Amino acid sequence: MLLSGLKRVEYRGYDSAGMASVYERRIEVRKGVGKVDEIERRLALSAMKGNTAVAHTRWATHGGVTESNAHPHTSCGEKVAIVHNGIVENYLKLKEELLSRGHRFKSETDTEVIAHLLEEEYSRLGDSVKAMVSVVKMLKGQYAVAAIFQDRPDTIVGARKDAPLLVGVSDGKNFIASDVLAFIEHTDRAIFLNNMEVAEVTKDSVRIFDFRGREVKRKPTQVAWELADLSKFDYAHYTLKEINEQPKTVAGAHMQDEARLEEFAGALRKADYVFVVGSGTSYHAGMIFANRLAKEARVRNEAVISGEFRERLDFVDRSTVVVALSQSGETADVLEAVRLARKKGARVLSIVNAVGSTLARESDTTLLLNCGPEVGVAATKSFTAQVVVSNLVVDRLLGRSGNGIESLSSAVERALRTDDLVRQLAVRYRDAPDFYFVARGQHYPVALEGALKLKELSYIHAEGMPASELKHGTLALIEKGTPVVVINPSGPNHEDTLSNAEELRARGADVIGVSDVQSRVYTHFVKVPEVEEKYKPVVEVIPLQLLAYWSAVARRNDPDYPRNLAKSVTVK
Repeated sequence: MLLSGLKRVEYRGYDSAGMASVYERRIEVRKGVGKVDEIERRLALSAMKGNTAVAHTRWATHGGVTESNAHPHTSCGEKVAIVHNGIVENYLKLKEELLSRGHRFKSETDTEVIAHLLEEEYSRLGDSVKAMVSVVKMLKGQYAVAAIFQDRPDTIVGARKDAPLLVGVSDGKNFIASDVLAFIEHTDRAIFLNNMEVAEVTKDSVRIFDFRGREVKRKPTQVAWELADLSKFDYAHYTLKEINEQPKTVAGAHMQDEARLEEFAGALRKADYVFVVGSGTSYHAGMIFANRLAKEARVRNEAVISGEFRERLDFVDRSTVVVALSQSGETADVLEAVRLARKKGARVLSIVNAVGSTLARESDTTLLLNCGPEVGVAATKSFTAQVVVSNLVVDRLLGRSGNGIESLSSAVERALRTDDLVRQLAVRYRDAPDFYFVARGQHYPVALEGALKLKELSYIHAEGMPASELKHGTLALIEKGTPVVVINPSGPNHEDTLSNAEELRARGADVIGVSDVQSRVYTHFVKVPEVEEKYKPVVEVIPLQLLAYWSAVARRNDPDYPRNLAKSVTVK
């Protein structure tokens, strides 16, 4: 079960992994550096014995990528083993105090202090829940922790603060995890822990407590995601599967509860000012949303990278609405932004994929992407779903029906037929040191997204920029054969962008035109279907996603697990 669960959360990004189990009143730990399958072959994780165990995939923050820094970590007497996601900000002070009391450390991590503190408090209090409640009061930072105890072979105790943690509930077996995918094979019933809560889990019971030690009652909810969505079917990678799912997922994103959609739009109508926040791909989708909000719905707003939102707090008050976009609903920067906004009295709306996520639960109103689990680290179908949902909101503000989804699904299907041509381009330019993506207006965020995808998957340096900025520095970087993707559909900006393409071509660039209109200027032409202006970003991004995927394959990279990246960035 643990090995299967670890494989299901591999998409989060990691550099080492391991397990700890309680068997015959002894804790056994096996851990190593590398992929889960590699560690399994070396250490036979699946052969470990016991009915209570924890496992973890680590992404290095404090301490290098070494076996000793891999999780789980144990206390001095190996009476306690823990796994931990997050950062303990005051670990150096805690470590000094523990060393002064005779504790011995085996790693460079911030995590290990939790194991030693738990050992002390459990020895003092004799109760695993009370020990955890005592320890979390000493920790500063953000964390999700799961612990097992040498003399409690039937119990796991977990705690969360500003990092996701949930409990899977089944008959005769229960689970604790940071992601529902870890246990979805065994149960679709889950209890989502609220912030600053502790859970005690046995095979037959689940008890929840707040950080004061008071018991909290909460019933499980049913998770809608199907196991079938987690299969790659005949695709070589999840990323390619998810790119090809988009004719279906854009239709799913269109299926929204009418009352909730009206509530969402109504909050925007009443707002004096709106901030649209997101990180990475979600920020790019937010830029498209913000552009249409201002241009068509006449709503004063600003799109802000969530990690920079703190710089706008002086302009946030009770008349402000913050719209947060996130696939996982667990992104640390996004959650911090909405919490800061709440403290200033702002209303929080969200567009999110994970129904039980922290962001969804901390929002006043939430619209769901309905695109199923996205396993590939590089966001693809969640981006197009975000664009569709945000268009529905603007259409509601404008009193329009938001129709045309069937024709959009068909157009996405046709955009996917660029696959063969894009694959040839990926092979041709796989050794290019630089790529540039240029566009204007609402297509500029698509250029940013195309560059981000290429960087993430192929590791080629790529930049997205407004076509209007070419003369302000970028043209100095263009040499003979430099590939430049020009996103230039028919519309109000078409002729101006075409002139920029001429300038690029005159300086030796290989211009890859992504458009519904052919031009002699383009060295290579990638034709996308003609659709309504509001849906153009959806069809334009498809060949850019395919370019990133096939470039990764051509360069022998793993598109599903790009180096140094995690799917859900749950620490700042």
